[in-house]
Amino acid sequence: MRILMLLTSVTLAVAGTGCMSDTKSEGGKTTHTYDCTGVGKGWGDCTEKADAECGAHNYTVVSRMGDADAKSSSGNTEMKRTMIVSCNQK
Repeated sequence: MRILMLLTSVTLAVAGTGCMSDTKSEGGKTTHTYDCTGVGKGWGDCTEKADAECGAHNYTVVSRMGDADAKSSSGNTEMKRTMIVSCNQK
């Protein structure tokens, strides 16, 4: 039982970190995609991730997408947020 609870906790912790992927664009620049989806999260979570990756405010936002999903069983609407950035040259 304890092992099951531990595995569940680890799975939830990893799922809550948000996905990040790197992609090379046609111009050769690398873009970073951040997922800031979840209740209690906002665009600030994406900008914190971009700051950590590129340096504080040292990036250009390529795209910012957000869609509200249907209400959850608790009555809250979950906002799906994705931000794509390109780090500026240092």
